[in-house]
Amino acid sequence: MRTEEIRSGKLWFSSLTTVTPVRRDLSRIDFLAAWNVPLPVTIFRSFAKTFLRQDQETMIQQAEGLKHNPRLMLIDDADRPAKWYFALKANLIEARRTGGALVHPMDGPVTLRWRS
Repeated sequence: MRTEEIRSGKLWFSSLTTVTPVRRDLSRIDFLAAWNVPLPVTIFRSFAKTFLRQDQETMIQQAEGLKHNPRLMLIDDADRPAKWYFALKANLIEARRTGGALVHPMDGPVTLRWRS
């Protein structure tokens, strides 16, 4: 899930993008946006489709690359959700293997903030 908020004076743009696994080999991308920028919906749709297609292509390439079990080089806050996901996945596999309790990699809710 990615939320974005862009502000410039009184103008703003906000969006929510979610990627939901549907099957092992298929995920769904949902996108919602709101803005007060004087931009017609038809023009915005064209930009949104372009950006979402880039996200889709990136996910396809990542899935292909992950098939080869690469060593992941993840950075701090921006990749923290990915780190938690991989830790949770490893802990689940270990819990199933040993019959032990699942250890969750997070202690509780966390708010991440970064600028790009």
